[in-house]
Amino acid sequence: MDSNQSRRQFLQAGLALPAAASLTSPGGLPAVLQGTPKVELRTLGKTGLRVTGLGYGIGFNPVVEVVEKAIDMGVNYFDTSRVYGDSEKIFSGIIKGKRDKLIIATKSGSRTKEAILKDLDTSLGEMGIDYVDIWHLHARDTPESIPDEAIEALHEGRKSGKARFVGFTTHDPNAMLDLALKPNAFDVVQLTYSFPIGGGYRDRAINRMHEAGLGLIAMKVVIALTGINLTVFDSPPARPNGDGPVAGIKWVLQNPAIGTTVPFMQSIAELEMNFRAMTEPYTPADEKLLYVMNERIRPDYCRMCNTCSGVCPRGLPVADMLRFLAYNDFAGNYHQAKSNFQELAKEIKDVRCSDCSSCAIRCPNGVQVQARLCRAQELLV
Repeated sequence: MDSNQSRRQFLQAGLALPAAASLTSPGGLPAVLQGTPKVELRTLGKTGLRVTGLGYGIGFNPVVEVVEKAIDMGVNYFDTSRVYGDSEKIFSGIIKGKRDKLIIATKSGSRTKEAILKDLDTSLGEMGIDYVDIWHLHARDTPESIPDEAIEALHEGRKSGKARFVGFTTHDPNAMLDLALKPNAFDVVQLTYSFPIGGGYRDRAINRMHEAGLGLIAMKVVIALTGINLTVFDSPPARPNGDGPVAGIKWVLQNPAIGTTVPFMQSIAELEMNFRAMTEPYTPADEKLLYVMNERIRPDYCRMCNTCSGVCPRGLPVADMLRFLAYNDFAGNYHQAKSNFQELAKEIKDVRCSDCSSCAIRCPNGVQVQARLCRAQELLV
């Protein structure tokens, strides 16, 4: 038996392990009684908002019946964005008569004060509401991406009552730590945090933000665990083990610094599965399952550690490009992958990594960087 076949059999066997269920929950939180689903409420930092540990990332193409079911089940945190196409408009039809039950977050991708404030008014109009609970600057990974005028816009929106609390989303919390801790600037931060992405690189930033009272929302919590990745096995099932995402959310919710999570869910079965994460403990079976899945995706999934930043001699934003590819290969969302890729500068999009005899980047996590970049350049141009 060759080593590749042996590794494949080991990983497939590990993926068959169930994530054990229990009637108790971590931290002494309410248990599931007689199989009745319960929600877990957590405090979102200094905002004081009580949010469900499982939130909902509305995303580009929200499935109306799944969002409606989530509300019926008691999920109360919903995240959308001005840049998610018709997401806010679709959401507006779901939340009529339910506004007082929900904590709603949206985001602005704009850069100037005037445009950011205009985005807020547009978002409120699209959703048919008078205010949002959380208002973020969208995808800010360098301090330069949040100039003073952007912070002024957030504060003006908060002062007007159109936004109760303000913050930003980031894929690199370490790079944004000092800005996040700027006195009286932000109430919340939404950041990438999951088992594959890991806590090690992010622990210091997360702990510092939590100690400062910032409410922390975890994103990308299950994208690598859905099993859609098609590049590892010859004939992989669409979802090799349904317990991967719920184990991943349980792992995230072990961290008391995290207020809520915002996975995108496409079916009621997926919602009901993820809902379990709020009331089941994180078990050794979960740990083993996540370890196996992490090994399975190692060559293909970027951990967003950003050690490759500035390394490519041709100036490619490697982590960003691999993240865009992951939207397709792991989340099955070609539209989001392509739209993000198309926003790159022309000189970046014109680069072909296949022209390089070898790649300057040696990923410490084992990602096959050159192969993944070539795939992105073939698929997303």
